[in-house]
Amino acid sequence: FAAAGLNEIEEREQIVELAYETFDDWWEPYTLGVGPAGDHVAKLDPEGCERVRSACRALLPDAPFSIEATAWAVRGLA
Repeated sequence: FAAAGLNEIEEREQIVELAYETFDDWWEPYTLGVGPAGDHVAKLDPEGCERVRSACRALLPDAPFSIEATAWAVRGLA
């Protein structure tokens, strides 16, 4: 931002925590074909979809569980 000539640069870390009551609450959005991950799942045959679902299930803790995500944001004035 500074190299682009912007002033009053502010950086911020945005942390979001999402709680899920069940694994299916977490999995269901991926079945809608939204975003890159959902698009990938939508293109799988039923067996491939189940393999991905099972692999994800094995990696996540028992429900209920929470997942935390972090995004970094920056703003500057011209």
